Amino acid sequence: MALANCPRCGALFNKISLDCCRACHEEEESLLKDTQTYLRSHRNAPVFEVMLHVEVPQWMLEKWIQEKRIQIVKPEEEMSKLRCQYCGREIQPGMTMCKTCQLRKLSEKPPKEKSESAPAPDADLKPKRSGMHVKVR
Repeated sequence: MALANCPRCGALFNKISLDCCRACHEEEESLLKDTQTYLRSHRNAPVFEVMLHVEVPQWMLEKWIQEKRIQIVKPEEEMSKLRCQYCGREIQPGMTMCKTCQLRKLSEKPPKEKSESAPAPDADLKPKRSGMHVKVR
């Protein structure tokens, strides 16, 4: 049995099943249900509005968002930023991908092959190398 102190109230609890004591966990679940109810009726509510109306601390909202227990729509300014279609970085207007992805895309392409239809005029004069240095006399 792993005992620990609750990070919120300091009471002892069994850490194997929960991250905080039973009382704090029930309070957190109650706040989560209130938050979900508020978000169902106000779908486009930003984080600060949810914090004011439900009286939930921001760290708790961020925890629920990370655990994917709630979804909050991002503010308009965040949604209006242009993003790279490959990695999601912010990019300049008129671009479709960031410079890093452009360079990566260029390095993936194979080099252009030279046409072998016209042989070079000096090709017969040069000895072919096979690993050892050959001196032409």
